[in-house]
Amino acid sequence: MYSEQVYLNWIFRIVLATLCGCAIGYERTSRNKSAGIRTHAIIALGSSMFMIISKYAFFDVSTADGARVAAQIVSGIGFLGAGVIFVKDDLIQGLTTAAGMWTTSGIAACIGAGLIFIGVFATLFLVVLQKIFHYPFFNQIDHPNVLIQTNIVSDKDEIYKIFEKHGIEVNEIKIDRNLMTFDTNNRWIDHKNELFQDLMSIVTVTKISIL
Repeated sequence: MYSEQVYLNWIFRIVLATLCGCAIGYERTSRNKSAGIRTHAIIALGSSMFMIISKYAFFDVSTADGARVAAQIVSGIGFLGAGVIFVKDDLIQGLTTAAGMWTTSGIAACIGAGLIFIGVFATLFLVVLQKIFHYPFFNQIDHPNVLIQTNIVSDKDEIYKIFEKHGIEVNEIKIDRNLMTFDTNNRWIDHKNELFQDLMSIVTVTKISIL
């Protein structure tokens, strides 16, 4: 059996891993992503716990291969990642959040294994990268063209006036069922909230999505 000090050390690793997960989840929550603080915290907690099990739980069984438990963290996180990825109008969303969840599990595994410096450094580095990659410069490079969807309206002139006000160039319009999709030439819109409010000020517009 292990000493009380060892158990406290394991608890510290789990708590630290969970806090690192919270930090990554907070960044995702600030972007209105579906997988936020709670999801990343639970992933980190579970991954660090499984890593501790992998390293220390089989000391009394000579034939057990504890590394298999750690290996299942990598494959097991896949089904969670798949749950936040979806395709809408040929646009894939959720890949960055899924990759963040996968990396969070790796960070927690590091901390669970005792590589605390690596885990904390990776957390800070990931959060900084996520912040940097959301600057307009990177969005213009990395993002596909912005799609704007509204319910079908007969008079599009008011919509085009608002687009012109915000510097949005429309490439083509697709009409499918009850939606109009404006395929723009813009890779980034600086003031989405203002655009949303301006479009909602049109009486006939009842639904808006900016993708």
